Amino acid sequence: MAGPAAAAPAQALYRRFTFAEVSPSPEAVCAAVGYPPGEVPEELLEAIGVITAPGEPLWSIEGGWFLHDEVAADLPAQSIRARGLVFRTGKIVTGQLSRATSLSVFLCTAGRGIEALSHQLMAGGDPFTGYVASAVGSLVVEAAVDRLQEEFAAQMAAQGLRTTNRYSPGYCGWHVSEQQRLFQLLPSGFCGVRLTESSLMQPVKSVTGFIGVGSRVRFNNYTCSVCDIDACIYRDVKKRKAAGGAETSYPLPE
Repeated sequence: MAGPAAAAPAQALYRRFTFAEVSPSPEAVCAAVGYPPGEVPEELLEAIGVITAPGEPLWSIEGGWFLHDEVAADLPAQSIRARGLVFRTGKIVTGQLSRATSLSVFLCTAGRGIEALSHQLMAGGDPFTGYVASAVGSLVVEAAVDRLQEEFAAQMAAQGLRTTNRYSPGYCGWHVSEQQRLFQLLPSGFCGVRLTESSLMQPVKSVTGFIGVGSRVRFNNYTCSVCDIDACIYRDVKKRKAAGGAETSYPLPE
């Protein structure tokens, strides 16, 4: 389990979202579950209807970020030091954050309801709708993180600072076990999310990570080319967005 939290950071932000604010379009769900662009089959529309029927009570979408100023990158060691903790972030993440003078640690979750519904549908003999529910949960939490990131970037821009893309344990060579250290930079029980001994977050539809801040950092519109995760439900969606494809009704993951 995660150890004791580090000292409280200087700045923090907490946000709650309604499902209506971050709900994915049918086209986005299509892309996430593997259907060709522009095709929304009837069975998928029926599945989405089942998933949205419970309404807002199904969701508990919330998150926040905490800004830490004591940050230093070690490129040869492929690591980042934040508030006395050393993160083995790997070559890609360390390089992207190397010019940061501050580090935002974020957490966002869609809550337990969508996970419970997915399990209920699968156990009840409807694996397709259960799978779609899981995909919707993933899209919702990523859309909420997008909103959170946009607000954070705007606040930093007001101070004359730039922000990087967000990076999470489990991607770009940053091992998922690093969640144990990352959670030490968050208040205990923040947004009701906890870690298992295997570094799995509960609720599962939760996202954590780092965003670099500084006057010399940069944001890249499309970073899938540097990621080593092939089986990603967001890759095709983000690729179409970067290429100027049709927009959907919610902010897509960066």
